Amino acid sequence: MRAYQQGRKRKTPVLGGLYMMSRRPSRKHAVTPQKFARPMLKHLAAAGMLAAATGAPLLAQNTTADVVGTATDVTGAVIPNATVELTDVNTHEKRTAQSGSNGEYTFTLLKPSTYSLSVTAPGFKSFQITAFNIAAGDRAREDAHLNAGSAGETVTVEATTPALRTDSSALITTVTEKATQELPLNGRNFINLVQVTPGATEGLNNGLASGNRPDDRRQTSSVSVNGQADMMNNQTIDGIDNNERVIGSIGLRPSVDSIQEVSVQTNVFTAEVGRAAGAIVNVITKSGTNSLHGTAYEFFRNDKLNANPFKFGANIPKPKFRQNQFGGSLGGPIIKDRTFFFADYEGLNIVRNQNPTTTTVPTLFERQNPGNFSDNPAVNTVVAPANFDKVGLQYFNLFPLPTNN
Repeated sequence: MRAYQQGRKRKTPVLGGLYMMSRRPSRKHAVTPQKFARPMLKHLAAAGMLAAATGAPLLAQNTTADVVGTATDVTGAVIPNATVELTDVNTHEKRTAQSGSNGEYTFTLLKPSTYSLSVTAPGFKSFQITAFNIAAGDRAREDAHLNAGSAGETVTVEATTPALRTDSSALITTVTEKATQELPLNGRNFINLVQVTPGATEGLNNGLASGNRPDDRRQTSSVSVNGQADMMNNQTIDGIDNNERVIGSIGLRPSVDSIQEVSVQTNVFTAEVGRAAGAIVNVITKSGTNSLHGTAYEFFRNDKLNANPFKFGANIPKPKFRQNQFGGSLGGPIIKDRTFFFADYEGLNIVRNQNPTTTTVPTLFERQNPGNFSDNPAVNTVVAPANFDKVGLQYFNLFPLPTNN
């Protein structure tokens, strides 16, 4: 379960690290663990309450975005001291700023969402952008072009995606919430969408994180970006490390119902991320809005609905396969316009047998006459029973009976 709280103040409390020395204290000034822990716990509890009270989001930099712009008139002259208001459409959180002497304005540490922007200045009509989306890592430019007139008049424009990003050199591909919800995904694995982003492939079919190995049946988390090995990526969830260090897999796989977007940086990384020669894959989870909404689902696959394997035909039974994937999600407001919640659950049950394979085994004659290989012209040998090894004979009897000649 993940809760998100917003408020008027944007300051984030910083908790310093705690270092303990191993030097033995003198008897006179001995410090017991109880004496040391109690005041420290009080300070930590107070700091936690302060963070909750101020509504600070405590978000990592690579989970947020920025909005920049310049206020100008129809002639291109800058407008200083214009009032700029940025509003989150889903939660109604508002940010207000004044344009600088060069008409510029900046909003930082914004959570990915849909926003509206309004700009007002004395002697000019109000300017408004009704809705535009920003993703994690974005530095979106939304300029305001004001016309002379009464402040009671409003000029409304629609935001458009720029052909060229001039405020950031990072190469970022965003897998949107709509893509995760509506595109078909076998096993509801968001990694399959990351694998088709520009510059990415699914990596080696028999890689450690491919999901195809008999010693690790987890779903694939393999992504090869820019020709690098699939273990050269940095996987995070809301900016928190999600790397499984042993084989280069991921530790946690969120349900697609809980994903707001997936940000994939493939080159020219921003300053706050790194530790990867491949890609930075950052999953942004949902945090609830002013609207109460939820989902419930059940996806299943069954061998009764599958065709017979082409190679073997209908004479050999189909391998058993049962896959049930079920769960749900729920999100909404706790306190309208201030505090929100989101929770989700997903279960996955898989029963799977391997496809039949053709293997050479002893013939029926050889099983009935151990040691007699005279029916095979290539061998044509008879081994005397006196030369049998008792343990070897038991292994010989473990071979399955042949199904053809």
